[in-house]
Amino acid sequence: MNTQIFNSLLDQSRLLTVLHDNLSEDIKRDQLYQKIIHYTEKYILFNKIDPEKVIDIYSNFIGEYNKHCKLFISSRKYPLENGTKTFSITREEYDIVLLLSVLFTPHRFRIMQLLNEKNISERSLFIGLGPGLELSITRPHIKEIHAYDLSISKFLSSEFSSVQFHEELYNGQKQNYFDSVYLIELLEHVKDPFTLMEICFRSLKKGGKAFLTTATDIPQFDHLYNFPKDHGNFEEQMKQIGFSIQNKEMIPHNYLTMDLKPCNHFYTLKKI
Repeated sequence: MNTQIFNSLLDQSRLLTVLHDNLSEDIKRDQLYQKIIHYTEKYILFNKIDPEKVIDIYSNFIGEYNKHCKLFISSRKYPLENGTKTFSITREEYDIVLLLSVLFTPHRFRIMQLLNEKNISERSLFIGLGPGLELSITRPHIKEIHAYDLSISKFLSSEFSSVQFHEELYNGQKQNYFDSVYLIELLEHVKDPFTLMEICFRSLKKGGKAFLTTATDIPQFDHLYNFPKDHGNFEEQMKQIGFSIQNKEMIPHNYLTMDLKPCNHFYTLKKI
């Protein structure tokens, strides 16, 4: 596989080289890792972004994120909660950050590994798309995909011609229709994640599954909801909605050296 752009990023950025060197050899050898490199390069080429620009985008984001982490430690509030000036970033730049973070942080790569497990589905619903990496990973196992986001990029439309895109909020337009629903790194971006989960529950067929992540102590500039480390309340509310918990995994973030221990939880829920 040609990884010319990826190698160029490593050659030009000390930050990316250090992050890459800190990855385990198991991750670097993983076939999925190589596929994500290829997908990232396709995104960069499609949008005609110079490697230097890619590096600047990621470095600036990391710098801002570190600032927000320090403020979060002292205030225990997300940037949007404590009135901190929000970080200005375009959708294209945000997509670059998301793609690179999968390649250079083990916790995000772990989420993609869990998504890569073969979950065969007739019809699936995706809410929140980012650069489309989750679609790319799961598409081989899904016959019909409906994907909702507030904006659909030209790259997504070009890359996933068979996907039925909807440029709007998902408000339960289809009832008892889907075999699976994906809400990956989404719930922390909405004010009321539990209402959204109720909507998704009604959209699933009986026996259908929801694949989702939650975020704890991740003070990103656009996060609205902070899930406590103890997910007892979350799990109880999921059961009240009508889900059973099939699997869960806590995924710690180990790249921060400051006094902050962020993590994600990956859940597989089943409509009973």
